[in-house]
Amino acid sequence: MKVRQIKELLSQVDNPALLFNKLLILEFIDGFSQNQNLTEKGKDKKGKDKGKDKRDEDVKKIDYINKFKEKVQTPEPPPKVEGYAIEKFRLKTAYRLVIGAGYPSFIENGFLFHHVYGIPYIPGETLKGLARAVFILSVVEAIEGKFDPSKIEEVLSEEAEKEISEEAKGILHQIPEKINIILDNYTIENPVETFRKIFGSKERRGQVIFFDAYPVEFNPSEHFEADIMNPHYGRYYQADEAPADWLSPTPIHFLALKEGIVFEFSLGLAPIEPMEDDEEKLLLETARKLLEVGLKNFGVGSKKRKGYGWFSDKTIGR
Repeated sequence: MKVRQIKELLSQVDNPALLFNKLLILEFIDGFSQNQNLTEKGKDKKGKDKGKDKRDEDVKKIDYINKFKEKVQTPEPPPKVEGYAIEKFRLKTAYRLVIGAGYPSFIENGFLFHHVYGIPYIPGETLKGLARAVFILSVVEAIEGKFDPSKIEEVLSEEAEKEISEEAKGILHQIPEKINIILDNYTIENPVETFRKIFGSKERRGQVIFFDAYPVEFNPSEHFEADIMNPHYGRYYQADEAPADWLSPTPIHFLALKEGIVFEFSLGLAPIEPMEDDEEKLLLETARKLLEVGLKNFGVGSKKRKGYGWFSDKTIGR
């Protein structure tokens, strides 16, 4: 593909995912080709290259990320969720957010973009798993940590008592009629049945839908930034060499979302059978509380132990 055609493509694209994962690569590959032609002409009398061939150099991750931020345009927002009983709330990132760092990428460290809209998002299954984990930890706390969380999950997920172990049956009878959500004073009544209604069991599906979460307003040229990991003892991890102060650090750049970006989270209810309005409202409210506690105290995405992926304690809007 010619340079002019590549530039035309890059100037027209408004899908950040397409630019980051596909089209921007073409510009760098074309640059490699031009550098190859130049070095082939610059030979000494013995036919050896005078300079180092640029193709042998790694792509500088920071250059790739900066070029991406320079060329990316603001995409169209996704459509609004309709047709369900909905509970919505907004939180903002309390620190940087990195989603999908392990995805394949031209610069090694990837990023998760929506496959249609091309914007960053948090998958609904990730949010559901986070809320589910908060619920299980809340039960663990209610029974004072006497049992393994995996056993508690077995009890909550299996409705037929004949299918669970004797140990699990013993746990079932120790779960109180009321529990408080961990790190919060919100009370859940009849937690076993509530868990199964929200998240489902082996016999039935959950009735609360955790939708993907999107930024409320997104400007990719402003909201993305280049972040850095800087491991100091690479040889120690790769070649069993003793760690020492004279070893050189290895900066690794990657793409991240900035602090302070507002996301909207949406929960829907698709009841298996008719419910009273009060029960619908209670299930959605409970699911929301579980998710909020998880987002504020545990975070989502990569590098959570470093503070990434946590959301602010202050709810924006509603």
